[in-house]
Amino acid sequence: MGALLPIEWHGFMVAAAVALLIGGAGRVLKRPRLAAAAAGIGLVAGFVAVSGVINATPRQLAERLPALAILAFAAGLVAAVPRRGFRGAGLVLGVTLGAWWMAGAPLHGPDAMRAAPMALALLLAMGVVVWRSEEVPGAAVAWAALAAALVFAAARGPQPAFALAGLGAVLGAALLRGGMGSAARVPVAIGLVGVAAVPLVARAAPADIAAAAAPGLALLLGPPVARRLRRRLPPGVAAWTGAALAAAPAVLAAFLLARPG
Repeated sequence: MGALLPIEWHGFMVAAAVALLIGGAGRVLKRPRLAAAAAGIGLVAGFVAVSGVINATPRQLAERLPALAILAFAAGLVAAVPRRGFRGAGLVLGVTLGAWWMAGAPLHGPDAMRAAPMALALLLAMGVVVWRSEEVPGAAVAWAALAAALVFAAARGPQPAFALAGLGAVLGAALLRGGMGSAARVPVAIGLVGVAAVPLVARAAPADIAAAAAPGLALLLGPPVARRLRRRLPPGVAAWTGAALAAAPAVLAAFLLARPG
């Protein structure tokens, strides 16, 4: 099983610090839209801190992630424009660009046809996660569950570091009660799918499948579990606990499936 090395927390620290700084600046300057974008800006900074920006078409899947965050953040800025039609256009632009980029950025007909199944799967996943990432507890737990599951699954490459960077971005913004505005929600959701998809595309071992399922369970099943928990727990505690309980089976499965023998 892989182990988290100190260097793998570099992206987490950068993302959290940048998100906290942007969120604080937004509050001091009384710019709520800037504060609402803190997690998105932190995510870009954290991803770049992990592996830098790849300008040319990347050959390795993980090398696509920093540019994915930048593209998704740009789409999130479009979605954040407070005018009619911009929100929908930004969301569509984000998931379309994100799926196209992670599918290999095909530019020619034959390449696009070969990449179409993967692109459609990514498009669907990104759309669902954008839809369900409106609350901080679910988004934060989804990133944490993905990071833990990737470590348990012994995912190759810097995927755990990217997942920790996503967690840092959400938590850094949340420290100042930063919400998930469109400029944060779009890159956080699309980046989450991108990180989860890399091991699936590269190796697709059973443990990788379980790891990819963990954030989805946190986002999709976390809210109904939280509603049940609210009978006994405060709403805020229930939201975090519900998402964690929903993701726990997939995290455990990643651990068990990766064990030798």
